[in-house]
Amino acid sequence: MDEKLRKLLCYGIPNELAEKAINAGLGVTTIKATSQKLLVSNYGMSRDEAKFLSNAVKRKPIDPREAQLLLERSNFVCNACKGVKSSAYIIHHIEEYETSQDNSYRNLIVLCPNDHDLAHRRETALTLKLTPDQLRKCKVSWEEKVEVANTARAAQSIDINDDAIDYVNANRIEELCHALFHEIPETSYTNHLKSYGILDSNGSFDQRYVRKHLSGGAYLFDYMSKGETHHYKELMEKIATKVNFFDLSETQRFTSLQHMEGKYAFFVGGISSTRPDLPITRKTPAIMLRYRRRNVRISWPTDPNFLMSMSAISRMGEKQRYIIYCLVRSVTKDEDDIIHVSASPLLVSFPNHYVHRKPAIAYDREYERYKEQGLVGDDDE
Repeated sequence: MDEKLRKLLCYGIPNELAEKAINAGLGVTTIKATSQKLLVSNYGMSRDEAKFLSNAVKRKPIDPREAQLLLERSNFVCNACKGVKSSAYIIHHIEEYETSQDNSYRNLIVLCPNDHDLAHRRETALTLKLTPDQLRKCKVSWEEKVEVANTARAAQSIDINDDAIDYVNANRIEELCHALFHEIPETSYTNHLKSYGILDSNGSFDQRYVRKHLSGGAYLFDYMSKGETHHYKELMEKIATKVNFFDLSETQRFTSLQHMEGKYAFFVGGISSTRPDLPITRKTPAIMLRYRRRNVRISWPTDPNFLMSMSAISRMGEKQRYIIYCLVRSVTKDEDDIIHVSASPLLVSFPNHYVHRKPAIAYDREYERYKEQGLVGDDDE
């Protein structure tokens, strides 16, 4: 976002008016130093626009970081109408700034001009008005939907932490490549890995060669990485152009998942696991990655031979936030109506995007409790 636009938005100026002001050569400093009369005569603003701009820049600006976070979590869309009424937006104070002087994130919401007018109406029996309570509910609901959508979009594009790929099921990824492309596509690492013998002439992972010539025996990948994780991430990116990964993270919203058996999915969330003993050999039994929530139990039997580093191995046995790409093998429901999902993992990594499962209202209550205890003050907002 343009820095001039960001600054104007931080004063509660609608984006369309902010863009008009910038195109006319106006910034915050110029607006402060220019009379309303000159804003009209010299810069082409209407009287109402000039008055709005002059009054807006007298306020204490919203912290630019807070404003950017607010806009991103709303996808730059009105939280009330979800962009139906207008694509324009304005940062609105839920409790009016004139009375609250509150620029904190908790008191801000993104609205379109139409809903902004509704929020400022005087409430009578004959008029519609968006109340502060309604605005807070709209904000929580919309930010949750945006977070889920953004997480799914990032997962589908394999937008993951490149430096924290803990597990790669090389054989399964290669099998899927053959099914989709009738070959293993080349990546920017293919020739490099072939030169070390890690990939054979067909582009397949040569586990026998790696064990004999590269691995020290503590675990399969206990040598200096040659870019294996990046290679298989690129293969996953190619796979994602052909496969629509189902969001397994949202399973608690469904009463049945039998229709997902045999399909590919991703999961983003807190994962518990067991830790293998060293050394890891071909005979080391599978470890189990698990997720438990409400009426859902998901398990991923995982071959420890394909844990990619000592750091990855050390993280096993602890709870981690992971993104797991997998093939859903089976879905059953027990007598207590708990859904049990078993899936084979393709790749396990730290996600760049994820959904905060803790309701936003819980954070507000926690904040108020800390404030009452004197653990935070106004400057901490």
